[in-house]
Amino acid sequence: MKRLLPIVILSLATAAYGGTVAITTVTATKKVVTQVNTATAQAETTTVLKKSGTTWVQDAPATVEAREQLVQAPSVPAVALVDCNGNGISDSVDISNGAADADNDGKLDSCEMRYGDLNLNGVIDQQDVYILLGWWDIPNPLAGDLNGDTHVNAEDLGMLLARWGLVP
Repeated sequence: MKRLLPIVILSLATAAYGGTVAITTVTATKKVVTQVNTATAQAETTTVLKKSGTTWVQDAPATVEAREQLVQAPSVPAVALVDCNGNGISDSVDISNGAADADNDGKLDSCEMRYGDLNLNGVIDQQDVYILLGWWDIPNPLAGDLNGDTHVNAEDLGMLLARWGLVP
């Protein structure tokens, strides 16, 4: 029997805090759908489907061993949902709901900028220093206030220099 590599699809577009997200593993003849709680990152239910013509139907093997032999797919680890802005909603859901991600890297622009990547290029470098210095001592700046004290000052410059390099 030829083993096919499964395709894993993670659909977060409709997930909300406290809701669930579906993780789907698909081979040519089998599909496993696991519902994961977005608040706890724990699997809640798993459904095994088999291909019948052009549709998927419930597959109910008699034993757990039979189910594992039919699926032959690797286990999918729990998904770590990132919430960099602490609003209780995963960043991917924030982005799908319209939050800014101008550089299309899957990270909220506001979090990248708050970390120090002021030009959103994935690296804290001299360009970010120039932007920070451009907002120096201006009340309520649009960029560069890394410590949240409503001014760009030496503390912010120190934080930026300490984080020099690739953005995590």
